[in-house]
Amino acid sequence: MISKGSGRALLIVLDGLGHNRHSGMAVAMAAWETLSDSTRAVLVMQAGAALKAHPSARLDPDTLARLSLFPVHAETLEPETPFGAAVDQIAALRAVASSHVGRKALDSASPLVRRAAAEARYVPWMAKAPNFKLYRNSHLSMPTSASGIWAGYEETIPAVSGNSETGHQQIANFTLAPQTSREITESIENGRFFQNAALLDAVRSGVAPGSTLNFCFLLSGTQGNDGRVHSAWNHLEAFLDLVFSRLKADPVRVRMQAILDGRDSAPHSSTQSSGGTGRYLQQLEALLSKYNAQESLCWVVGRSIAMDRDYQEHNTRSNHLLLTRGEGVHVFGFEGVQRAVAAAHKSGAGDTDVPPITVTDRAGKPRTIGSGEVFVNLNFRPDRQRAATAALLGARGFLSREAGLRGRSYSFDWLKPDLNLKISTFSEYHPDFEHKHGVSVVYPVRPHGDNILAMWPDIVPGAKYLLVAESVKSLHMGYFFRGRRASPVADGVETREIVPSYAEKDGVMSDSDFILHPHMRSPEIADFVSKQLALKEKRLVCCNLAAPDMIGHLLPMESDRSVEAKAKVTAAVKAYEAADAAAGTMVRAALANGYSVIITSDHGNIEDPGPAHSGNDVLTTVIAPAGVYAPYPRESFQARLFDISWTVARIIGAEDAVRGRLALRTGTAPAGPFTGAPVISAALPKKHPKGGGT
Repeated sequence: MISKGSGRALLIVLDGLGHNRHSGMAVAMAAWETLSDSTRAVLVMQAGAALKAHPSARLDPDTLARLSLFPVHAETLEPETPFGAAVDQIAALRAVASSHVGRKALDSASPLVRRAAAEARYVPWMAKAPNFKLYRNSHLSMPTSASGIWAGYEETIPAVSGNSETGHQQIANFTLAPQTSREITESIENGRFFQNAALLDAVRSGVAPGSTLNFCFLLSGTQGNDGRVHSAWNHLEAFLDLVFSRLKADPVRVRMQAILDGRDSAPHSSTQSSGGTGRYLQQLEALLSKYNAQESLCWVVGRSIAMDRDYQEHNTRSNHLLLTRGEGVHVFGFEGVQRAVAAAHKSGAGDTDVPPITVTDRAGKPRTIGSGEVFVNLNFRPDRQRAATAALLGARGFLSREAGLRGRSYSFDWLKPDLNLKISTFSEYHPDFEHKHGVSVVYPVRPHGDNILAMWPDIVPGAKYLLVAESVKSLHMGYFFRGRRASPVADGVETREIVPSYAEKDGVMSDSDFILHPHMRSPEIADFVSKQLALKEKRLVCCNLAAPDMIGHLLPMESDRSVEAKAKVTAAVKAYEAADAAAGTMVRAALANGYSVIITSDHGNIEDPGPAHSGNDVLTTVIAPAGVYAPYPRESFQARLFDISWTVARIIGAEDAVRGRLALRTGTAPAGPFTGAPVISAALPKKHPKGGGT
């Protein structure tokens, strides 16, 4: 058995790095057609020989030969492939790649595969990623579900895409971590939404004589693969139903800020349709017209400004002055908004970067938020709502602290000091807002009890862990990774290193500007983590590499073949390669110092065209400091993100303690589809076999 109490683990989260089987197969087929007849014949012959030794693979030689062009064997597996068939399929592919003639044939095919990938703009195969290829093919690698119900969301078709927030929660949890979005949707369906005391109190106060109800909403989320990361369209529909139909509010007393997405949805989804969705401004106009409330739209702005999680003062200032002073381009009505957004698009801005737009009243005057009014934020994901909310609260201390953690400072010469708003939020954005500033929370956040860091002092007494990320992902290797906790559960167990992301002095004024530095802080994180591993002080080291996700959000749509689009794809390739290089540096340091390594991702992104997250699987790879971990048998060769914490527990020798804690809480042994399990066998790693491990 794995030695109890002695193991150490390094967990690398490759943010936004998934794989698309369909894209991979299309590239492989295109490359296959360019191979010489002799190369194809060699691969088919080797595939036939491999299948004789691994008959459970259930493939014919021709198909296996084509699949051998995939750089990573595990990416050839279909979802939920039966365990035995998957193990044999990977073994057969390894046999083809490890034979002398097979290796020579694949070496000659590799440039053709990369050329086909470039034509298809499939970033994972365009990039030179020797470390990922080596680790994933030589060690246990398993497709991992990271979207839909397995990410804690409601079940939709198509599935809700994964994202960094829920991905990190699932990775650190021993059971499925349910998300606020699902809780809200279920309450709408069972009617409790319309009886929610906090929401009713806020809305009634806002529409009362002498007051105004202000609210904001990110325009996306009509279906699972188009937003629903920060907001969901059915939540907006239910809110307007409550306000106008059930409480009979006068539209004159209701004012809306529409935040344009273009990141978790298509770049111009506010005005254009794509994949059966989009045209969100048109959809909003139609929805408001049901209540004769079109003139309730008062402010429009891109999410890079209104939802900046890196606390850049110019963004927080612009959003605040839009709401409180009406500063921005002045237009009238939806037609004026459409013209202003179109002008922004023409200037090169996507929805994310549309500058502030003020929608005036019929007299041409801007509507502004006044002192003592009500403000409701309908967006359920906390991290990108904090800066704007803190500004409305006048929370200088909070903004100064968070900006300071990122190497920034605020002047506050723009902050309106006397708003005294009654603010209500759909979820808890930060405990300080509720406890220090009186914000009411419609759906209070409950920390996840089955979180590995919450259990840490009990399951690994006296041990310490380290969290590392750059500032754009600080909350993910903090609040979210701790199971929605702002602070560690105990003193002295956690060390946290946040490397400041590139900022204004580096030309980064918004997330879109990270294209100037596509590697982001991957090298710095790799260097810091490697030095920490050499100290051997931490039983668990966890880090996030942000580049694949942040640059993946800048990818163009498939139809965009402009020079600018080519530059974005090139940047994504560089981001992918930077993550590969950083992972290589850290893995080598980990193995040299006796750490096992788990490499996974929180969700997919960089593998698909366009800026949105994907519903694709990610890969989880487990590397032993000596030998190779065998997979722990399961029904299908498919992991869930909440299997990773169990794998960590098995490596560090805390699995029995975890099971005991869960049984104590529930009164029974943990089981069921929403309870995780280790992906590795309990046995000691096997000696690395010739040609690669299992």
